[in-house]
Amino acid sequence: MIKFFLVNLSHCEMTARRLAADMKFAHEPRFTSEIYARRFLDLGPDETVVSWAENMALAGFTSDGLFILLGESKPFNKFEIDGLLDRIQRELKIPKVTSQKEAVEIIATAHVRRFLSGEAESVSTLFALKELYDNEGREDALFDFYLLHFAAEDLETDKVQHYWPGANNENIKKIICEVFSTWIDEHVLMAWKAYEWKSV
Repeated sequence: MIKFFLVNLSHCEMTARRLAADMKFAHEPRFTSEIYARRFLDLGPDETVVSWAENMALAGFTSDGLFILLGESKPFNKFEIDGLLDRIQRELKIPKVTSQKEAVEIIATAHVRRFLSGEAESVSTLFALKELYDNEGREDALFDFYLLHFAAEDLETDKVQHYWPGANNENIKKIICEVFSTWIDEHVLMAWKAYEWKSV
């Protein structure tokens, strides 16, 4: 009975952490590539779109559409915001996302970058990547993140896991960092570098 209570308490704690992480994602400053990957996937706009416009303006980007977007506030009209993003894309000659695979990999890269720069924890990052895998077509490229999420989750409450060969409590953080670093090395996104509001 005590063991059952402890396991369920641990599950509640992890659920709370994931809910907090999900709320945090809605406020994280997004990259330009990420904004347009989300636009391609037809994800609804949130306040991060305006934060992105602010960061772009502060970085020296100028565009009529960008300045209009700066004045937007909740509740956001998706049709209007999408139109502004398309206008900004034309005015600044921002690259176009051309496939779901590309869009998903761009968003994954943004999450990984935030983790490697110390702006996010591994738990919240892996949860976001797992959700991305589940919700956007289960792209093969994200499957390692999906497995690592469950491996790390099991190791939070147990000494063993059955998702990632050789992973244990002593090396799981190192494995996560290595997988993330390899991902960044393989996803440089050169075409977007000139359009990001901060260097990547």
